[in-house]
Amino acid sequence: MTELLYLLALQALLASVPILLATLGEILTERSGVVNIGVEGVMLLGALAGPLLVDYMRLRAGLQLPEPLWPLVAMLVAAAVGALVGLIHGYISAYLAGDQIISGVAINLFAAGAVAYGIQAYWGVAGYKQIPDWAKADPVPVAAFSIALAGLMWYLLYKTRAGAVIRACGESPEAAFNVGIDVYKVRLISTAAGSSLAALAGAYLSVAYLSVVTKEISAGRGFIALANVVFSNWNPALAVAGAFVFGFFDALSYWLQTLGVARYEITRMIPYVATLLIVAGVIGRAKPPRAVGKAFRRE
Repeated sequence: MTELLYLLALQALLASVPILLATLGEILTERSGVVNIGVEGVMLLGALAGPLLVDYMRLRAGLQLPEPLWPLVAMLVAAAVGALVGLIHGYISAYLAGDQIISGVAINLFAAGAVAYGIQAYWGVAGYKQIPDWAKADPVPVAAFSIALAGLMWYLLYKTRAGAVIRACGESPEAAFNVGIDVYKVRLISTAAGSSLAALAGAYLSVAYLSVVTKEISAGRGFIALANVVFSNWNPALAVAGAFVFGFFDALSYWLQTLGVARYEITRMIPYVATLLIVAGVIGRAKPPRAVGKAFRRE
């Protein structure tokens, strides 16, 4: 019995990692005043970009690296692609004062098409590609990294001057600007950093957790991460608990499926329904940054 509980807890932890990484990225982004509802799309792009580019570098360009480094390179490449997408979204949101919701929707739509096309165009298969053994990563160190990152981000936001600057841009950008803070730059950098974490979450799915690339690999986890931002009240420490709740029900759904309790289509709904019910319970008590989603214009 103890061993079964340990296995369930471990599976829950590993399933929670992409939710936690994407949530942390979105918390950082929204604390600066920018909303990125394109988290789902960024995760998809990260899941494709990491394996695809290391495949190209090793098998087509002939780059030689020690084999254990390839999974790390895949994740760094994915994070870089995520940062690039974040820079575009951040520039539109901060400098152009564009509609942040429309920009986020555009990211999701672009990613859905680009990933499906990319898999077929590069590997010549339709919607599914197995990751080779040399590109696979151990998910446990990534899980440890994500929890440590939650602690570091909490410290950054609440115990450092840089965190105070980021929160000031999300609470009162006018006041921040009046004391000499470059609100545009802070929002741009925060959005790029947050987007890189979302892409890292996607790379974790393809390189470490599932070991495949599919056109629907994120499976709504980006939207669950957005809900977890509200559940955690924009607090990185509480985001760990919210992510673990999803991970627990995700692992439980596979167990119920294995035991033949219900059909696959029914059990796979469990983590999403459970997470949304829990989040619905805290809506109304959550306090978002006052200027989140609002464009800042210098008077």
